[in-house]
Amino acid sequence: MTQNASANDSVYTSRVARSMPVLASLTPVHGYPSKLKIYRIAGSRFWQVRCFMSGRMHVRSLRTIDKSTATELAKRFYEELLVKHNQEDESDVAGLDRIIAKRVDLQFSLEAIAKKALEVERGRMLRGELALQSFKSLRSRFMRKIYPFFQDKDIRTITHKDLAVFVKSLSDSLASTVTISQYMQSVRLIFKFALVNNLLDKIPPFPKIKIDSQPRGGFTANEYLRLLRAAKSLAKLTEEEKPGTHRDRAGGIFTKTASVPMEMAWVIGFMVNSFMRPTDLKFIQHKHVEIVRGEHLYLRLTLPETKRHKAQIVTLRPAVRIYQSLLRYREKTAAVNKEDYLFLPHIDDRDAASVVLSMNFNKILNATGLKLGELGQARSLYSLRHTAIMFRLLYGKGIDLLTLARNARTSVQMIEEFYASNLTAEMNIGLLQSKRGGVANSAVRRG
Repeated sequence: MTQNASANDSVYTSRVARSMPVLASLTPVHGYPSKLKIYRIAGSRFWQVRCFMSGRMHVRSLRTIDKSTATELAKRFYEELLVKHNQEDESDVAGLDRIIAKRVDLQFSLEAIAKKALEVERGRMLRGELALQSFKSLRSRFMRKIYPFFQDKDIRTITHKDLAVFVKSLSDSLASTVTISQYMQSVRLIFKFALVNNLLDKIPPFPKIKIDSQPRGGFTANEYLRLLRAAKSLAKLTEEEKPGTHRDRAGGIFTKTASVPMEMAWVIGFMVNSFMRPTDLKFIQHKHVEIVRGEHLYLRLTLPETKRHKAQIVTLRPAVRIYQSLLRYREKTAAVNKEDYLFLPHIDDRDAASVVLSMNFNKILNATGLKLGELGQARSLYSLRHTAIMFRLLYGKGIDLLTLARNARTSVQMIEEFYASNLTAEMNIGLLQSKRGGVANSAVRRG
């Protein structure tokens, strides 16, 4: 009988088939390399395991019909192969135990737990419970500082002392107290996840961080006028023609120039009269703006959610004039669509548009010498929102903080802690010395 004939023999082929894996049963072991698999064969009721390592396939019967038991035995089989092919004696039980213990402990590493916690936060972000920017900031803190510092450290062994050393490392890198506090909140999130999932019995005490936050510097009325004049003057500058490079562009337009776009003066005035955040500037479209004419003339802004605030904003009267000027300027070149953005509508990448607005505002700050506030804090577009709230506190007749906070889409606490922190009694001397009239005032005068 020839070799080919024997290969086609029904008895021969049935014996080979009995030892071949049943393809539908091939199952990789979760958390291990894909080359490690368990499977069934036609010739046995037991699960088998195989793994390719060091140039050859290693196979073993696991002597169990239970799949979960087979999975655990397959893991041990893989650990034994690791010991063997790391030139350790197979009888060296201590070496085997060290490898197994190390792999088991990986589930308690802070980095592994942090990644699972991050997936939970990602789910919250997708459901709209967490802002995208907040999720990105959390992920950035994990990647930049938390993972490198703690590496594979067992979360069960992390103490108050370890956390204090982490805080010191952040201080040594000149991080502000606000930044350090944000990092510690992120670390606490990891510990809470471990506690909820029974990976930890208790959370160690965290170091106390005294936050020394410095409010962004607003502008006085005179400084505000200087900004408007400078914006209009810089918009009239003509640029010398010169070859541009990739370093000069953002969102497809030149930014490294002395001039600024015509609309920068409107950006400044609009923010001071509308209480908007800089992030709102890049997303506001004409469909979000409604002119309301009645006892009072103002704009009603129905903006996309920012910082989990969805309330409408009503502007001051000057914002109507600014918006109408902007509309007339746009209509000179093309019809205005409701979907068009108010500022830099020709830039499709709205993150790039935000960069362009910030860079051009910095040009105005540098031209006026107003980049730094009275306390040395760096001013930015956000300082215009600070100015809007400050002006209402200073010049608004008897406005209450709750109304102001709701319209500015913030909280009374934030206004008291940051926006009103630079107010002095003398700034509102008129309100302090104002009188209601009547009997009470007569009594005060007699007193």
